[in-house]
Formats: sequence, structure tokens, C-alpha cells
Amino acid sequence: MASKIVVIGAVKGKFSDMFAKLATLHAKQNFAFAIIAGDLCANADIATDADREELAKLLRGDITVPLSTYFALGGQSLPIEVGGILDKNEGELCPNLSVLERRASIKTSDGFRIVAIGGAHAGSGDQVIAQYAAYYTDSDAQAVGKGLTNADIVVTSDWPAHIRDGGKSQYTVACPAETESIAELCTSLKPRYHFSASEAFYEREPFFHNGPTPRPVTRFISLAPFGNTAKQKWIYAFSLEPSADAPQNLPPGCTASPLTSIKKRKLDSQESDFNTFRYANGNGTDHYQPDYRRQKRSRNNPPPTPSQCYFCLSNPTCEKHMIGSIGSDVYLTTAKGPLSTRQTFPDLGFPGHILLIPVQHQPTISAMTPVETRNSIVTEMQQYRAALQSMLVEKSKGEDGLAKLGAVTWEISRNSGVHLHWQFLPVPVDMVRQGLVEAGFDQEAANLNYPKFVKGFKETEEIEEGNFFKVTIWSEALRKEMVMPLDGDFRFDLQFGRRVLGKLLGLEQRTHWKDCGQTVAEETADAEVFKGVFKKFDFGLEEEEEL
Repeated sequence: MASKIVVIGAVKGKFSDMFAKLATLHAKQNFAFAIIAGDLCANADIATDADREELAKLLRGDITVPLSTYFALGGQSLPIEVGGILDKNEGELCPNLSVLERRASIKTSDGFRIVAIGGAHAGSGDQVIAQYAAYYTDSDAQAVGKGLTNADIVVTSDWPAHIRDGGKSQYTVACPAETESIAELCTSLKPRYHFSASEAFYEREPFFHNGPTPRPVTRFISLAPFGNTAKQKWIYAFSLEPSADAPQNLPPGCTASPLTSIKKRKLDSQESDFNTFRYANGNGTDHYQPDYRRQKRSRNNPPPTPSQCYFCLSNPTCEKHMIGSIGSDVYLTTAKGPLSTRQTFPDLGFPGHILLIPVQHQPTISAMTPVETRNSIVTEMQQYRAALQSMLVEKSKGEDGLAKLGAVTWEISRNSGVHLHWQFLPVPVDMVRQGLVEAGFDQEAANLNYPKFVKGFKETEEIEEGNFFKVTIWSEALRKEMVMPLDGDFRFDLQFGRRVLGKLLGLEQRTHWKDCGQTVAEETADAEVFKGVFKKFDFGLEEEEEL
């Protein structure tokens, strides 16, 4: 059963007026409890006689707190007399008013889990800090969430790092400190509401967290002080059911989480010797490919010839045991170091990560010649993709007759590339239906300060005349294309597509191919299963049989 809750920004010693207004609201709304997210008391260093008298009235019981209220430790120290009373009364300041310690995890009588980290960030150490001191460490943020997988409400003085990334809401005054440990806490607990306090009101668009569907959604709200002259929002009331399941449908305007930390690795090209080979090439593949870009930059080597390219069938070292189908101008292969595993999509029996590779050795479609061959290649690439989609429909059809899987195809096309190809990966159809895939790519692009995706048909056609990154999102009921121009002066992450989908599928640890190595026997087994599953849809095989 849902309960009504109210959260208030910093009070700063204005107890009489604030609690009087709260009493009026409570009489109408019957709140389960209230939370004060900012500083309760006025700053002791600059407190006036009126501030001190207000505090004295509260402590001697002249001011009534109308309902059970928790106050967080804000960014300033509590008055000495307040700390003494809290120590004596085990955290209760007066009837109905209790403190959320600098690190607190409580469960209310109504069943709500509240987690709080109060005070200013004091580094990463394990130093001893008084119970009600207005400071916290990274260790505090880690410890408070230990053993918990979720929370209804999180309250912090500092904001999570990157919280404003990818959002449309603007915050124009000085922001509270943003810290990684608070971002990690929010990511770990996936609270339904995350509150803070600031000089002005800020509400970010809701965001969903990584993991299986349905996805937990968090709303981050920072409230202005009570009585602020700008009349910014200082109070927020809402209804909530304790420990409710994640929503089946995302709320309007929901984005992917901006809090997922981007732990950038050195490019493989920076770690490899000039004469070694790696899987990721200039087009972001997961198949073997020489480190051409480093060789060219450091040794001024010419581009590889087809006999040197690991995507060319004429290369004697081409990994032919992974090939699943060969058409007239295009062939399919299972991915080297696939993002997904056999367990990711068990209905398929193999990982499902497939590469569609033109036989002709060119970095872009537009570079392929003659025009007739170019058109034939595009047609066959599209036919193969459609065949793979048909395979997914049949293999993942549920009792309702609808496919449980959709798919994402992505490509990097630029003149400095080596051998164009498409990557194809199944995704749960709910991710497509709920817009999670689109939101995930949009959010990661915003996190990395990349150009925005263009989604209109006419606009994408214009971009595809130059260098671009393209995503095609598909289900039985939907097809959507997103194109990002790559002509700007920025460093594009070659694993961008794989990184986004890894986060969405909960496979972040498999973002890089080198974390997903397989033996030749395992690669061969996956390719054989794929060929068996795909045989019914393999038009290239049909042509061979007819001949």
C-alpha cells in the first residue's frame, strides 16, 4: 500500500515557521513521515540571537514537530548543544525529530529503506570521525550500502558525480560538491528517490539503471532552502509503496543512468607492439585485425592489402572456422571474443554476436566499385540482416506468438578505416519496446561529449555521405536508425557500440574482446551451432544447392 512522504530542503533554524506549515500540510495529507534533506540548524558561527532563540524553543518543547521527521546532516557542523542531546538520546533531538547520522541505513515502521550519507566529503581514508560530525569518507559511502541491493530513498549532502550529464534540466547557481563515491552508492542501491539540498531547486529527468528488465528507475531531486527569497521549490511530496517492483514501463523523459563510471582503458594500439595484431581495428570490430592505425602513425606504413587484412578471405590466416555463411558479395562470421555468451540468449544455443562483412576490401560502402557491385553489396547486407532477424523471431517466440528478442546492428564508416562491416547483436525485445537501447546510446554519447545522434530519415541520409557511426534498432514492431557524424575533431571510442550494449545487458566486464577469449574449439563449436540454427534462413546456402 502506498504512503505519502514529504521531503524538505535546508531549514537553517527557521523552526517555528517551517513546522507550522508542515503541520498544516500534514493535517490535509496525513504523511507517513518527513525528511529534512539539508541543514536543520542555522550556522553556529554566524547565528543571530533570533536563531539561538529558535533553537532553544525547539529543544525545550515550545515548537511542536507534527509528525515523525528525520533530518540529515548537512554541510555544516551541528551546534554543540544539539550534538550533546543526540548523544544522550540516541539520535533523537526532541519528540518526533531524529537525526540520520553521517552514514545511516534505517527501515521505517512503514517498511521504507532510507540510506543517508551526510556532511562534506573528507577523502578516501578510514579516519575516525565523530558520529554526528558533518563529514564522510569514501569508506563511509561504501560501508553504508554493504549488504543492500536496493533502497527506497537515499539522502546525501553531496551530489553524485556526473548527475547532470545527459539531462535537459539546467542548474544555474553554484552546485554542491559532486563525488564518485555518492555516484557509486546510487548505482549500487538504485533508489527510487535520491534527495539532496542546494541553494536552488534542481530535478533531473528520471534515469534507469543497468541490468535485466524491468529496470529500476531513480529520480534525483535537490531542494532549495525553506523561505528562500527566490521562491524556489523547498518541499516535495509524493506517494510511494515500500520495496515495490521496478516499473514495467519507463516514465516519460527517462534516460539511461549518467552515473555509470567511464573507466577508460588505454587503447590496445597503445599497449601493443608495432608488429603485433589485435582484434579491434579502425572500424571497431571484435575480429582479428592488425593495429594499422598505430603502424601508420608511427611507421608511416601503407594501408594493408587484402592479403594482409583479416577480414579478407584471400588472407591465408583468415579465421575460416568461424565463418557461418558465404553469399555472393558478403559473408557472415561469429564474433571473435563475443560480447554475449551462450547463457545470454539461451534460446539460440550460441552467443548470437555476428559480423556481416563485404568481400570487397574497402573502408566504406561509398568507396566500393563499380556502382553495380556496391548496390549488390548493400542489398545482400540487408538481406543477411533480415535473415538473422527472422532467425531470432523463430528461435525466441514465446507462448503469445511474439518474439522475445530484438536486435541492434551497428557500424563505423570512415575513410580512415580498413574493412567495413556490420555488427549484429540480439537484445531483449523489452529493451527495444521501452526505448532503453536508444536512451543508452544517447546517454553514453552525452557522457563522452560526442555529437548528438540524428534520427530523421532525410538528415541521416545527408550524414551518411561522410564519416559516421550508425545504429539500427529492430523488433518485429519497430525499426529505428540513429546516426552520429564522425567528421568532427574528437577521438571516437572504437568500442562505443559494444560498450553501450554491454552496459544495457549487464555485460560491462565483456566490453573488450581481450576479456572474452575463447579456444579454437569453442569458436568452432559456436560457429557450427550458428550454421545449424541459421540454415533454414541462409539464402546463400540455397543458391549453392540450386547450383
